Amino acid sequence: MNKKFLALFFSMAMLLLSPVTVSAGSGTQVYKFRNEPFFWNECFEVADASPGPAEKLGEDVCVDYVALNDSTVRMKANGDVEWTLTQHGTAYIYAQDDGTLLDSGVFSVQEIVRDDDGDGNCVGADGQHAWLGKCANLYDKVDFAEYNWKINGNSIYYFELTIRGAGNYCYADKNGAPLGPLCK
Repeated sequence: MNKKFLALFFSMAMLLLSPVTVSAGSGTQVYKFRNEPFFWNECFEVADASPGPAEKLGEDVCVDYVALNDSTVRMKANGDVEWTLTQHGTAYIYAQDDGTLLDSGVFSVQEIVRDDDGDGNCVGADGQHAWLGKCANLYDKVDFAEYNWKINGNSIYYFELTIRGAGNYCYADKNGAPLGPLCK
């Protein structure tokens, strides 16, 4: 390939990965992100209170999540933060002891969140991203959330979180009874 084509290609790729910033009036800033790479590694043990996919597979595991994120974040002048985030990708599940690949499958996350006054501390260091995993005061301060996290649909593992007012939540996963005051 010629150098001009490569330079144009990489310039266009950077533009596509850059956030779109829109002013929505009343001092609200809207940031839109598309196809942002996401990588995460987390380990689960059978003996954990929430063993995740370790329980399904019967041994301690680590999971590599490789996905793309799409999100829209609204930062209001009064401090309110609202966002939607969708992740789609693949989860690779490895044995914790020897690294053997045990399973892999589609990984997805959907979150819709509102943090009135921003007191949940959910905004990233860049001041443009927000995500539930960043919230320092999730259960006590976040005002609304619908969150679903799945590996292979529900077949390997899932958990979901619902928040309807600060302190009023329900957490449920594949392995146990729902927890929290909002659960029925």
